[in-house]
Amino acid sequence: MKNQSNYVRNFRGLILALTCLITADGLLLDQASLVFAQTAGPSWTYTGNLNTARFAHTATLLLSGKVLVAGGANGGIYNSAELYDPTKGTWSVTGGLNVPRAYFTATLLPNGKVLVAGGYTSSSSSSTPTNTAELYDPATGAWSLTGNLNIGRQFHTATLLPNGKVLVAAGSGAFFPNGLNSAELYDPATGTWTSTGNLNTERDSRTATLLPSGKVLLVGNDIAELYDPATGTWSITASPKKALIGPATLLPNGTVLMLASYDNTAELYDPGTSAMPNLIDNAQFFVRQHYRDFLNREPDTDGLNFWTAEILSCGTDAQCVEAKRINISAAYFLSLEFQQTGYLVYRLYKSSYGNLPSVPVPLTLNEFLPDSQKIGRDVIVNQSGWEQVLENNKQSFTSEFVQRSRFTSAFLTSMTPTQFVDRLFTNAGVTPSATDRQAAIGEFGSATSTSDVAARARTLRRVAENPTMNIKEFNRAFVLMQYFGYLRRNPNDAPDSDYSGYQFWLAKLNVFDGNFVNAEMVKAFITSTEYRQRFGP
Repeated sequence: MKNQSNYVRNFRGLILALTCLITADGLLLDQASLVFAQTAGPSWTYTGNLNTARFAHTATLLLSGKVLVAGGANGGIYNSAELYDPTKGTWSVTGGLNVPRAYFTATLLPNGKVLVAGGYTSSSSSSTPTNTAELYDPATGAWSLTGNLNIGRQFHTATLLPNGKVLVAAGSGAFFPNGLNSAELYDPATGTWTSTGNLNTERDSRTATLLPSGKVLLVGNDIAELYDPATGTWSITASPKKALIGPATLLPNGTVLMLASYDNTAELYDPGTSAMPNLIDNAQFFVRQHYRDFLNREPDTDGLNFWTAEILSCGTDAQCVEAKRINISAAYFLSLEFQQTGYLVYRLYKSSYGNLPSVPVPLTLNEFLPDSQKIGRDVIVNQSGWEQVLENNKQSFTSEFVQRSRFTSAFLTSMTPTQFVDRLFTNAGVTPSATDRQAAIGEFGSATSTSDVAARARTLRRVAENPTMNIKEFNRAFVLMQYFGYLRRNPNDAPDSDYSGYQFWLAKLNVFDGNFVNAEMVKAFITSTEYRQRFGP
């Protein structure tokens, strides 16, 4: 994305003339948006049963909203994995681990994959923990081995750091129950592990919590330590009053709630009374998070350095920093990479189904995230061969898309090519030129039905990539992506209860003819309390 600054250069002069019209809480239109009706009291209900009973497994919430349960034990060590679909309340079997394991860790990476590391691989008391690690890809449902840990371990902790690396610490090794004091870092960009500073004390099964400061609090019994990613070192911090084993929960005020070992005691860890920084105020973290939120990937080095340097070039000039952050933030939506991936997914849904019933948008966040990840898989604009990777992804995705039951139910194969094309353009809200319409119909050749899957996919792309549709839906998609990207929710999810906020910003963006700077839309979202609370106080 380094060389895509031309997408925002035309806005630079307007950004420098920016005036403040909306507060940091500008996303809240009125107090009524904070009030919600409670229609029923709290309760527990049974949901679908796992296919395999297990313990010592992991459970990871995926970006799609599904839950991945993997490994574990029950009379043996398992390599099986299952997916829970909360929309159906059912479990389905997915790809199995390459190495059976229990008492291991699973970490959701920013790219949507899941890293599992270490664990116990045999029910034999003489076996030692494994040093293997694997990656689960939700797009394929398959596991692949990645670099090995430097030390085999179980009962350890794993923490995703703000820089995208994963910190694995402590646990027990070959001499169980003796604990380990070693720690190492996994780099998703290289698939390798490197040793980092040792803890001051050895420990096995304990808890690790990422603090708003970016440091990691690790607690075991009556000893607590802090890991500083900036220096790669551990330091002893305030000790608990009693032996603590967790679980640990980071509270909104920055304190950590933990439970004592064998009684009803609970304690709070306070990092200190000094003001804690919000991670999103860090220039590099700000840029990295935009790659994750809008492009669904870790940044390439050139892009990360380029955009970070843009912010840092302002020095201590707060007005300059604000302008640069708005400029850079909008650049991700405007970038060629997003326009050809995330925005294309939006247009494919719009062309296929129009808007969702009684709402002004064509898809939900849970639909958008997995599909945009599929179409953007391994695409990094300006890297060698990126155009072919993107084209292959588009062909593969649209072929799969038109074979989904929702699409085949909406577009029966008995439809004529003319009916098929006209339905797509009608859903898209576009009146095509005679040339565009005929070109789309022509994808079916002389056929009188629309059973040809490849022709269906090509035709859908023609409609979704129609220049008129691209312009017509641009502002609507721009507003929707503010909610999907920055807030990671649908426009009508809490704290909103309807689409009035979405409609407000769309109307304002239209009034300013799509100029996000004068509309102050991007500024309002990236300075909102809701966005900032994703990363700290």
